[in-house]
Amino acid sequence: MTWLLMVAIVVVLVVGAVLYVQKRSAALKDRFGPEYDRVVEEHGDRRNAEAHLRDRTKRHDALELVELEAEARDRYAGHWTLVQGGFVDDPARAVAEADALVEHVMRERGYPVDEWDERFEMVSVDHPDLAENYRVAHAIHVRGTDEAEDVDVDDLREAFQRYRSLFDELLVLDDAEDAEDAQLDAVADRRDDEQATVPGTTNTEPLEESHRDDQP
Repeated sequence: MTWLLMVAIVVVLVVGAVLYVQKRSAALKDRFGPEYDRVVEEHGDRRNAEAHLRDRTKRHDALELVELEAEARDRYAGHWTLVQGGFVDDPARAVAEADALVEHVMRERGYPVDEWDERFEMVSVDHPDLAENYRVAHAIHVRGTDEAEDVDVDDLREAFQRYRSLFDELLVLDDAEDAEDAQLDAVADRRDDEQATVPGTTNTEPLEESHRDDQP
């Protein structure tokens, strides 16, 4: 009888441990979404990946993040409009400025910004659904600064729009997307006449048409 009781206790403990691990994994999946799968693939081991995500969350929770004042939000929103308006003339520069503007907003809100990996990881805790946008946009921006890389205007447009999604979220501007869509339409009308192209490519697709196709 004692032996059977010990076996039963062991079984209960094992089942409890399994359920706990499963519940913890499910919580991480819910919190990080696609970023969870990417980190698991990157680490090649679920246990190590989950340990990394828990550590990422712990570091994030130690931050003292603040909301932007209304004046700061208006200032950044106005700056973004100016940057966006320059896309047609110099897409690469506009993307670089978008990258810098996102970094400035993050710094003012209290995120660590000195290292790209840390910046990305902290954003992924607050905005896991936009983490991939930030990662892809930054990768395109970095490629664009390498003369050996061929980055066309469609890549740059994609990067700019991905930056915009995170920028809007960081500013918490509910009507930002509608306002910026109108701005993009105005830029598109101008590009219909100018047909801006990237050296070394034959792409002359109007910004307006591609913008509409690329909308999430």
